[in-house]
Amino acid sequence: MDTPSAEQIAIWEKEYSPSEWNRRFPSAEQVIEYHVQFVTEVSDQYRRELKCTLNVAYGPGKHEKIDIYGDDLPKDAPLLVYIHGGYWQMLSKNDSAYCAKPLVENGFRVIIVDYDLCPDVTLSEQVKQVKRAVQFIINNAAENNVNDISLAGHSAGAHLIATSLDGDFLTAAGSGINLIKHLYLISGVYVLEELRHTKAVNTNNLLDLDQFKAISLSPLHLEYAHLTGLNLKVHLYVAENDSNTFKHMSMNMCKHIQNYGIESSVQILPGLDHFDIVEKLSEENFVIIRDILKNSKVLIK
Repeated sequence: MDTPSAEQIAIWEKEYSPSEWNRRFPSAEQVIEYHVQFVTEVSDQYRRELKCTLNVAYGPGKHEKIDIYGDDLPKDAPLLVYIHGGYWQMLSKNDSAYCAKPLVENGFRVIIVDYDLCPDVTLSEQVKQVKRAVQFIINNAAENNVNDISLAGHSAGAHLIATSLDGDFLTAAGSGINLIKHLYLISGVYVLEELRHTKAVNTNNLLDLDQFKAISLSPLHLEYAHLTGLNLKVHLYVAENDSNTFKHMSMNMCKHIQNYGIESSVQILPGLDHFDIVEKLSEENFVIIRDILKNSKVLIK
């Protein structure tokens, strides 16, 4: 890619700034402030209300830990593994358990994954951490006769899931890959070449990206032929009040996955923005929660 003009970068700055597109609050700062407060309070509440095991290490990194919600469920209960967003540089598992209660109450054990943030580690290292987390979870699930694992991620979390499921991961997972039945990718980031030029996301190149890394870490440039033939379904969601770039990324990612013969669908959820599309994961009747329960046939209410 040629060096972009200042005018082009200005366009990208807004396109990759989800808070600028919200319609709930007068300013971008207000929606972010509300979101952080909401997810923190709800996550704290669910930790008090649900049986959980916290800070289980899956790797050597400082934040390579998972929290497990629904520990009083049967050992073979289906699993939902959630990877938080935050543009690879914000948030943690501690404020990302907002999906736990409606799923646990319907028979899902929920695992919230933490990982080290940029710039303490590189984006490439984050992908390795998520691979370790999912492999750790698969191994434990197999020991407990779990046969249904779903992976869900928001924004950067959706990117980390899509980037992690490469050929090397498939080789390492072996037959355990067959336990993963569904991916739920919510307002994801699937191409990195443009955002690496923005201060909104990549101030002082804190993501450690050059053009080669941006391409090699972009799911829309990755091949998924190794996933063809698996019993895997990919469900993409994006908010109506996400930017056009985010909506196009999700639609293009759906087509990209379908090109490998993998069942994939995309929904644009009306009236929502980049933040309340996951805030509503705290609600049992929210469409994504209902899809998760319906697709794994554990809907009991």
